[in-house]
Amino acid sequence: MSLSRFVVTGLLVTAFAAVAGCSTEGSAKGEEDVAATESELKLSGTRYLGKIKNGETRTGYYSAPPTYRSYGFDARGGDEITIDVKSVNGDGMGWITDSKYNVLAFNDDASSSTLDSKVKYKVPAGKASSSYRIVFRDYDMLEATFNVTLAIKSTAPSTCSYGGQTYQASDEFLAADGCNTCSCSSNGSIACTKKACTCNPATETNRNYVGTPQQCMLIRYTCPSGQVPFSNSCGCGCETTTK
Repeated sequence: MSLSRFVVTGLLVTAFAAVAGCSTEGSAKGEEDVAATESELKLSGTRYLGKIKNGETRTGYYSAPPTYRSYGFDARGGDEITIDVKSVNGDGMGWITDSKYNVLAFNDDASSSTLDSKVKYKVPAGKASSSYRIVFRDYDMLEATFNVTLAIKSTAPSTCSYGGQTYQASDEFLAADGCNTCSCSSNGSIACTKKACTCNPATETNRNYVGTPQQCMLIRYTCPSGQVPFSNSCGCGCETTTK
């Protein structure tokens, strides 16, 4: 809110507290404000200004109607989201909502010395990647230009587990089929190539693999009676031959 309104409101709150003492009406009023904002967002809508990337600052011109402007972004479980709504000629208010404009977090003034807004929200752990909205407006709904910045701090794991092994982000390793290659991404997911293999240890019942191609370069082995050595792009071992 504007500084003059902030001072007047602060005096009124102080006076009320001195007379009435502690009360739960403040939190109840806050819940009513959130509900009212959600209803207005869903009924009147916002002017959607497109996607904003992590670390990006976008400049948006504001004038009413409609009452709100919004940017979209994606986040997932554990992500810590911070948005800044700044202006040199306006009084910013900011919200973080889901894609259906249910309010998740709100801020008017980041501190008593600024009219800029800073909103923080942490996505619950385990939640799949979802779409969110940055919603903003001028407190008095007057014309203003706002600079909106999105910052997402990811707490995703930097390692991957595959085949009982742990790999670091950017590591590449052989897939279970012995011929495709997999890689570990920074968000903990694994991506593998899908080329057709000339061999497949899982379906070759006549072959007993003793190692991967890399291991086969270092080991020596002998085959039992009735089997002969073999090697291919999946590894090496002993196979039963048919006569």
